[in-house]
Amino acid sequence: MARRKKTITGAELMCRSLVEEGVTYLFGYTGGAIMPVYDAFPKFPRLRHVMVRHEQAAAFAAQGMARATGRPGVCIATSGPGATNLMTGIADAHMDSVPIIALTGQVSTSVIGTDAFQESDIIGMLVPVTKQSYILDDPYEIPRVVKEAFYLANTGRKGPVNIDLPKDISNAVIPDDGFDTTIRYPVASPPGIRKDQLEHVRKLMASAERPVVFVGHGVIQAEAQGEVRRFLERSKMPFSCTLHGISALPADHPQYLGMMGMHGTVEANRAIERADLIIALGMRFDDRVTGKLDEYARDADVIHVEHDPSEINKNVEATVAIYSDLKSAVVEMTKVVEPKPYKEWFAFAAENRKYWESLDPVNRGNGLGNGGNLLMASVIRKLSELTDGRDNVVADVGQHQMFTARYYRFDRFNTWFNSGGLGSMGFSVPAAMGVKFARPAERVWVIVGDGSFQMNIQELGTIMEQNIDIKILLLNNNFLGMVRQWQDLFHGSRFVGTPVKNPDFIALAKAYGISGERVVDGKELEPALRRAMKHKGAYLLEVVTDMEEMILPMIPAGSRFSDMRVTR
Repeated sequence: MARRKKTITGAELMCRSLVEEGVTYLFGYTGGAIMPVYDAFPKFPRLRHVMVRHEQAAAFAAQGMARATGRPGVCIATSGPGATNLMTGIADAHMDSVPIIALTGQVSTSVIGTDAFQESDIIGMLVPVTKQSYILDDPYEIPRVVKEAFYLANTGRKGPVNIDLPKDISNAVIPDDGFDTTIRYPVASPPGIRKDQLEHVRKLMASAERPVVFVGHGVIQAEAQGEVRRFLERSKMPFSCTLHGISALPADHPQYLGMMGMHGTVEANRAIERADLIIALGMRFDDRVTGKLDEYARDADVIHVEHDPSEINKNVEATVAIYSDLKSAVVEMTKVVEPKPYKEWFAFAAENRKYWESLDPVNRGNGLGNGGNLLMASVIRKLSELTDGRDNVVADVGQHQMFTARYYRFDRFNTWFNSGGLGSMGFSVPAAMGVKFARPAERVWVIVGDGSFQMNIQELGTIMEQNIDIKILLLNNNFLGMVRQWQDLFHGSRFVGTPVKNPDFIALAKAYGISGERVVDGKELEPALRRAMKHKGAYLLEVVTDMEEMILPMIPAGSRFSDMRVTR
């Protein structure tokens, strides 16, 4: 009697393919079209499904996992509203070049295009914000598509990939053999720095008197921190970080000028304004960095090292445009750079730093605003001091995000996580869940405002169910603070749609079994932060902050660096 061939369902094949790619955590929410995949999970105990309370949170949690590990995070949802709810997190990952795999259920192939129940053209919707999108019409394709999706997501410029899985393909039963795993769309490797470019770079560096090195997110993604640090310390040049470049190098490095751009430091922005050479490493010159483009760093030559050719000369024209792997280019640049002391240049930076320190509200008085409430900047500075700048910090979007970028002194590599390009409120809590799963032995902080917190506040349920030990520092000024700041500065102080009537956050956390406390008096802050740090389990620390506080300096949108505002 002939032996019967072993069979496997499409759903089981999907699960096995995910295991073969090293997946452990999947963040998601079930539903009709994706149910066969969920039904297969018990057969693959390595796969741990984390049930979020909203699909958007699944995409953000997958981002947190990806940012903390350097490998693609995975989110999963059903068809229709489940898939569309993932879209914000997917678009966010696209803007910030974060590798995630979004697995979505789809109605059966026989009814696609008929407006079937919970059908949506998720592929059509996601094409602009994914590196690749697949819809499977043959279960034999599953192993190849999964392997290719993970490869594409994490190769070249990283980003999201979507796999849409119709229900009948999940339920299909096929022989368990003969699968093709050939990657059909390999990513081209950048050519690297040419000899003529290297010589041009050498001459520009040799003649520069006022250089500034820009450290972008690409330095973190390429894990090129060692190479970049050696270049900086050999060249003696000052450097500044983009928002996403923060934590690439320690904040206490003597050559560090701080963050650049709209809410950057005075010393970084004034140095950029006067620079005669900019060396941009793994960054894209977005509008929050450049301000008014036609007047940006007009007296500077630009050396731009980037592994995505579409970013080169897109916003700022480069004197030398280097399409290359970051590590190899920096290594070659280090070989030819001639060290200089740049004494006058650093003195200029120090003078501007001292100027800002004389104006900084945190350095005057007792850290309280005009209304007697704590300043966000003071809270973040105290957190930085108590943690020695070594904790993982996940910020949401708004004033608190910029205060954290400015006042938390990051000492460890890749410990700063936030939504930059898309600026998605509601990012922090679910992203922090992903970071904590990736780094279970390390402390993870959420820094969030009262507006952002309520965007995905339902994830307190996920934290409760999964017993996720994250510390939530809620800076509550009863306003949408960043919008209020713009209204105050540019719209005649007409506060429309920005005052927020809030619930009792501590009571709400208690309902989810999460401990917490509320701080009003400045004297209570340090003891409360210490209690949160020592507490085993999730902790919500709400701090009432000054509603009139502004994040300064500020370069108004589309303005010149010379228009930077340092006071109200």
